[in-house]
Amino acid sequence: MTFVVKFLISLNRLIQNSRIFDKFTETYTQHCSDKISDKTAFMKEFTIVRGLFDNRKRQLIIDDNFIKFDHNDHRKNSFITINKENIAGIRYGIHFIKGYKFYIGREYQIFIRNKDNTETKIYFKLFYKRKLSEKHQLFVDIINHLWEKYFNEILNSYIQKLKNKESFELAGITILNDRIQFNKKEILFDDLAIKKYHHYFMIYSKQDNYNNKLLYHLKDKDAIILQNLLTNSIQ
Repeated sequence: MTFVVKFLISLNRLIQNSRIFDKFTETYTQHCSDKISDKTAFMKEFTIVRGLFDNRKRQLIIDDNFIKFDHNDHRKNSFITINKENIAGIRYGIHFIKGYKFYIGREYQIFIRNKDNTETKIYFKLFYKRKLSEKHQLFVDIINHLWEKYFNEILNSYIQKLKNKESFELAGITILNDRIQFNKKEILFDDLAIKKYHHYFMIYSKQDNYNNKLLYHLKDKDAIILQNLLTNSIQ
């Protein structure tokens, strides 16, 4: 076998090995990327700009174990962290901003309550429908992630209390084994009905519609949790 033939054979083997190595590298890189993606999938980051006169980009992180938000106006040490085990409740909604004769904007508000009854406010504004679809979708996405990570679990804990026939209070309503009580009134679960609206809901007696109570998602703490709980209980 001539030197040229030997050289060509060695070169061909080298090329084949290089291709195998490239394929392995590609596969390994994709595998590592998938692993990193799996590790970071539980964490969601949002960028919030509060409004026209506060255009600093603030970071909101929703993690399996905590919420972290650029809360203060000062750039240094501006993050506040709320650990999952300290989260107790929520209220949220849209506050409409009124001008001289008509509404000119809206402020999306989210209040997350700790077990010590303090609240952290997350909010952002828009005026004259500027970026309305984008801002509204941001609000919806944040709310959905908060429910997914924390409040479905909190809701389920109340559902379990109800199943165990425990008495407790939620959103100013006393929940008993077979009835609810509020303002020196009561409604049996068999007689309870709910009407839902965009920003509030009404609980009332089927037999006596005047025996009722309105609760607002934004104004009344944990009202949205109560709405889901009672909806679940009377189905």
